Amino acid sequence: MTYTTLHRFKDVQGYESVITPENSTVEHMEFGRILVDGGTGMNGSLEGKEMALVIMEGDMDVHVSFKGQEYDYKGITRGSVFDEKPTAIYLPPHCEYSIVSQNGVEVRTFCAYCDDGNEPYLCTPDNVEEGIPGAEKWRRKYRFIFGPKGMHNDHVTQKLIVGESVSRPGGWIGFPGHKHDIVADNEYPLDEIFSFKVKGPKGGYVFAMSYELEPEKFAEVHLIEDDKYAMGIAKGYHTSLAAPGCTEFLLWGLAGDAKTYKLVYDERFDWMDHAEFMETF
Repeated sequence: MTYTTLHRFKDVQGYESVITPENSTVEHMEFGRILVDGGTGMNGSLEGKEMALVIMEGDMDVHVSFKGQEYDYKGITRGSVFDEKPTAIYLPPHCEYSIVSQNGVEVRTFCAYCDDGNEPYLCTPDNVEEGIPGAEKWRRKYRFIFGPKGMHNDHVTQKLIVGESVSRPGGWIGFPGHKHDIVADNEYPLDEIFSFKVKGPKGGYVFAMSYELEPEKFAEVHLIEDDKYAMGIAKGYHTSLAAPGCTEFLLWGLAGDAKTYKLVYDERFDWMDHAEFMETF
């Protein structure tokens, strides 16, 4: 049995559905990608799901209609995901939206299933929480866009938790490996979806790993060689590693029955979560 599924983008103009419960092991969420050429636009609507739009690169104006109100978010831009914090937009169920771009835009999206939502919301880069946890090669940058209960922007979404991470060159993201797939005092089941970008002077790659310890031991490793992959994770510990000289960008989203964020680390390495320095030769 496969617990993680790897999906490749098809570069479809407009909205491309990439990961759903029908083609993966996740049950509570979806992932998609929007491409809009310069001088063009696209329209969409939502029923029975909420959506987070996260701009990857380019420019866009977004218009949203919801419960008789009109919302205009103009002049949204982003250059490099490695260097710049994102702009994101929350879209509730029962809304209609349109995106237009002057020079072209790539947007990646997460959806979670719910009947009711909050008002549309614009999250600007100065409203993204950023931190740098870890040490040595597992030190990385995280950016919380829409957090879980008790964390940054927890009032925006009903179900979705969304953020980004950036590795050091040749470094890890999400190490120690961690999981959230059972109900326990210190854990709550959430589906998770990763999507990637990889930067290297001459290209590069990332290893994305999902695994479990005894008695349900399994290991699944995916090779990410460019910017056109997403991965659905329903079970197991997960982490990722960039090749030496390469930097990994990771956009991640989670959803479950409730917006509860509790995870456990691989017990062999849980002490490293708070480590600051390790002597090396």
